[in-house]
Amino acid sequence: MLKDYAVGQSFEGFLAVKRCEVRQTSTKKDYLDLTLSDGHTDMVARAWEHTGPAPTVNTLIYVNTMMTQYRGENQLNVNQWRVAGDGECNPADFLPVTPRDVNQMRDELKGYMLRVTDPGLVQMLRSIFTLYYNDFMEAPAALYYHEPYIGGLLEHTCGVVNQCLRLATDDIDTDLLITGAILHDIGKCLDYSWKNSCVITMTDTGQLLGHITQGMMLISGQAVNCPDLTTERLNLLLHLIASHHGKLEYGSPVEPRTKEAILLHNADMLNAELWKINKAKSQTPDDENWTGKVIGMNRRFWVGDNR
Repeated sequence: MLKDYAVGQSFEGFLAVKRCEVRQTSTKKDYLDLTLSDGHTDMVARAWEHTGPAPTVNTLIYVNTMMTQYRGENQLNVNQWRVAGDGECNPADFLPVTPRDVNQMRDELKGYMLRVTDPGLVQMLRSIFTLYYNDFMEAPAALYYHEPYIGGLLEHTCGVVNQCLRLATDDIDTDLLITGAILHDIGKCLDYSWKNSCVITMTDTGQLLGHITQGMMLISGQAVNCPDLTTERLNLLLHLIASHHGKLEYGSPVEPRTKEAILLHNADMLNAELWKINKAKSQTPDDENWTGKVIGMNRRFWVGDNR
């Protein structure tokens, strides 16, 4: 794995191209500025004195490189590269995957769904997952910010439902809250592309519409299969989807206007932020008390001994 290589060591093998730009040095010579991945670690790479065609994003290349360091960050100095031939390696091997047990999370999700007793909401969950169950099990939760890997959406959703139930009080409509928490990011099944790929990318509809819009459209479209779901209940469910980012400037078309919507927004944010902190902690050396600056939170976090 790339993370195991020290500065000065050579790396030779297949890597996925996540980004590639042709740039020029101060002396007007072309070079490649890339981000390459082994499926676990993304790393900036440079191929100096480049001529000819550049590698394409979402393809595999075979590289001969040297691990170097620039401004305190490791990067690869590419000596040679070539496009991988057909059948040389499996693109799916370069996709990052959730570290959690998928079967355990499937059972956890099933348990949450079985807690819903409202007939109309049960029909909605069944209708949605009849169509999107497999995609939901595989989809990432994001490209960068939290759980950006295969199985990430399942992992994030289980975490959000769990946080919702921990926060819920006796006056909360738990059927509505659980259903909204399970479906709040269902649009991400349509936002991201990962099948037959070595890199997770955004789909055209994901870039044009986003997961909130696509989730609302999906749920509205399945309402015809839910005869026991009243218009009022459907609108309350749609409000949870529409408002779960919390603020207009964060992408929500409306801000939360029910207690269930407030709970869902905060549970969603809490789950994502705790993931970011835990990720930063896992990348912090044992002799350090502070993480690096966490993306999206713009600060470092204490990970030292609290005793």
